Amino acid sequence: MKCDGVWKVEIAAAYGMERIATAFMKNGEYLAASTGHYSVGTYTQDGDDVVISADVKQYDDLRTVFGLKTTRKLHVIIKCKIKKDVMKGKSSLNGKKKHEVMVKLTRLDTLG
Repeated sequence: MKCDGVWKVEIAAAYGMERIATAFMKNGEYLAASTGHYSVGTYTQDGDDVVISADVKQYDDLRTVFGLKTTRKLHVIIKCKIKKDVMKGKSSLNGKKKHEVMVKLTRLDTLG
């Protein structure tokens, strides 16, 4: 199953999965945004394994992410498995596994 499409991005939070962005994935390019941040990056796929590498910029009120509260710029790596229209895995700061966050992407639509 190819990753190209429009995806709902959720992360594990205190009360379950929290929607944090809508992502657009096409031809190895990853773009995502919400009301307080945007992400620009790339993805690779090898069978069911997907790796997303993205620069995240927070421009609204800063959220505590990966144990950091005062960071406006992050480089995030998401490693997940795709099965039908769902990707599940872990997100972490580039090179740091201390504060991994569970992530789930659900396909909302295809891109023509």
